[in-house]
Amino acid sequence: MAEITIFQKVSDIPPAWDELAVNYFQQTGFLLHAEKHNPCHQRYYLYKESGTLLAVAIVYSLQLDILTFIRVKSPLKMNIIGIPCSVSSSGIFGKPEANEKLKKYIYEKEKGFVLALNLEEKPAESAYTSGKTLPSIILDNKFKSWNGYLSSLRSDYRRRIRIINSPDDLKFEEMPCSEFTEVMHMLYLEVYKRSSGKLEKLGFEFFKNLPSEFKLVSCSLNKEVIGWNIGLKHNSAYYFFLGGIDYEMNKRYSTYFRLLTMITRNGIESGAQMIDLGQTAEIPKMRMGGKPVSKYMEAHHSNSFFNYLLKKFSNLLEYKREFGNSHPFKQENL
Repeated sequence: MAEITIFQKVSDIPPAWDELAVNYFQQTGFLLHAEKHNPCHQRYYLYKESGTLLAVAIVYSLQLDILTFIRVKSPLKMNIIGIPCSVSSSGIFGKPEANEKLKKYIYEKEKGFVLALNLEEKPAESAYTSGKTLPSIILDNKFKSWNGYLSSLRSDYRRRIRIINSPDDLKFEEMPCSEFTEVMHMLYLEVYKRSSGKLEKLGFEFFKNLPSEFKLVSCSLNKEVIGWNIGLKHNSAYYFFLGGIDYEMNKRYSTYFRLLTMITRNGIESGAQMIDLGQTAEIPKMRMGGKPVSKYMEAHHSNSFFNYLLKKFSNLLEYKREFGNSHPFKQENL
């Protein structure tokens, strides 16, 4: 017998939720942080059969541009099945068959537009609109050290990293996120404004109060911060979380690439088996050795006419960019 319950607060969710989570961002500890510092009407769905929890989902509501990938202003209130902080993790997880049943229930329960983001599997052909969203760029870490990674690169890629990271006046510091500043937040907003896949805009307190597992790396010039990023090691994975850049200084100092190099190095030296470089700036991340892993989205509207329009114009909703192959490693390591 199937049973579906809905909770309005993370604190009310049973411990069995975390047993289904496959990564840090799906766990209740992080969801509690998001609920406190990025409230967007989160609600939590649980699907049980014969008393056993088989699937769960996070749903939250925002007003977003539905045609974001083609940069067309198209504001619409959306109910999103996802993690409310712009990470590549799926917001619905558990046993595959139970996931589908729970997803169908959410489409029936939630009124208006519902968008399921970052699905791991390509949705089956159905009455719902589906397509690709931003891929995750994943580096399979087979390296015992940073020097081992560098020596595995083809000479032109290795030389590029060394030139860009040559000594200069930039200062890099690792610190707890409690030292996050308003200046850093402004640099995050600059990145957000330029993003082609805008979701929620995160506030200053969200970053400053991140759990202690997150590590902040700042890049400064003459004591002025010109870039930063945040990384997280959890179990066998290392994640690039979010960052900020002064774009004018980036032109001169390649700040973004240098911070990306540090994320890669930190991931390798942490001993993580997998380094998740995130979903944007695919080309430079692939030049570091990352490979794109497809993610999918599915959309539904409770109004049958609007649902028909979604299906008819689905090609306008999905992410279409294609990537050539990058081969940064020597032939024997491909």
